Amino acid sequence: MFTLSMRFTLPTDTDWSKIPALMEERARNLYINMPGLISKAFIYDPETREYGGNYLWERREQIDAFLNSDIVAGARNKFGEPTCKVHRVAAYLDRGKVYVPATASTS
Repeated sequence: MFTLSMRFTLPTDTDWSKIPALMEERARNLYINMPGLISKAFIYDPETREYGGNYLWERREQIDAFLNSDIVAGARNKFGEPTCKVHRVAAYLDRGKVYVPATASTS
């Protein structure tokens, strides 16, 4: 498993009151059945003007495919280059259940 943290800095004139509905719409229509995507937290902060997500993926190559997708290309055209960080996941906790990727297991 891998995480991707991606942030765009939005323009100063952004109407932040519209962002939560936009994020819900994108969750329902763009990300819901994305191959390899385990979860995404849609995040925003009007104070820092950051907009983006924290993603959990099955494999690294799925992140690379996503970063080269039309979805990300459209966001880049609109907002510029995002900051991105990718990390390996050693364990994942979801509502009290712990998942350990086979590649991270020590047994």
